[in-house]
Amino acid sequence: MKVATLCPTRSFEHFATQALRDAGCELLPHSHLSPLLVTLRDSGADAVLLEDHDQQVEAWLSGLRLHAGRALPVVVLGLGDSIGISRALQRGADDYAVLADGPGPLVHRLRARVQSRSDGLRASSLRAGPYSLHAATQSLSTGAREVSLTAREFALAWTLFENLGRVVSTQTLSTEIWGRSGDVGKRTLEQHVYKLRLKLNPDGRRARPYRPDAPPAPRIQTVYGVGYRLEL
Repeated sequence: MKVATLCPTRSFEHFATQALRDAGCELLPHSHLSPLLVTLRDSGADAVLLEDHDQQVEAWLSGLRLHAGRALPVVVLGLGDSIGISRALQRGADDYAVLADGPGPLVHRLRARVQSRSDGLRASSLRAGPYSLHAATQSLSTGAREVSLTAREFALAWTLFENLGRVVSTQTLSTEIWGRSGDVGKRTLEQHVYKLRLKLNPDGRRARPYRPDAPPAPRIQTVYGVGYRLEL
């Protein structure tokens, strides 16, 4: 596994270097965003590890999202305070590793995210009724229209499409979307479900697409106290 890192603080850099090298990973270290972006376009890196730097991590995550050139799993390494975790995940990080947990969990999270991304790319699309979900473009289409999804909306939609007709627990959804099943994912899951519902059914209260003779659109049903289910 080849990991590009951006850890300007010496203690974080030392921890990441030791953990990744001990695990047999190839390390591509950086101290600034610009050379990291160049590396990501040319090196074939498998993942990105960022330090949870108070004044920089939001800009780094935005820069990766806009300029990295290809989607890679991004894990943020930090102290694990709720503000830092929330900030990183809301800005697009795939996962968050806590420094105090030691090197094992960090390496596990990186490998799991790389494997998850690889598994997700094996299938290029999923269908539910008249809707198709496309991995390459992270979009939702009905033939008549195509709607772009955010990274988290797409992860939510993909999980629900894969389990069409089955209840997916909030814990599973939180883990799939944010890489953790704790409070961070649960607090924002409902908002992401709401936004995805609007994109599945832009016509408001009507349960079907615009044409009355069209097949029913998939609907996200809340199973209170358990999770969500995609139904036709």
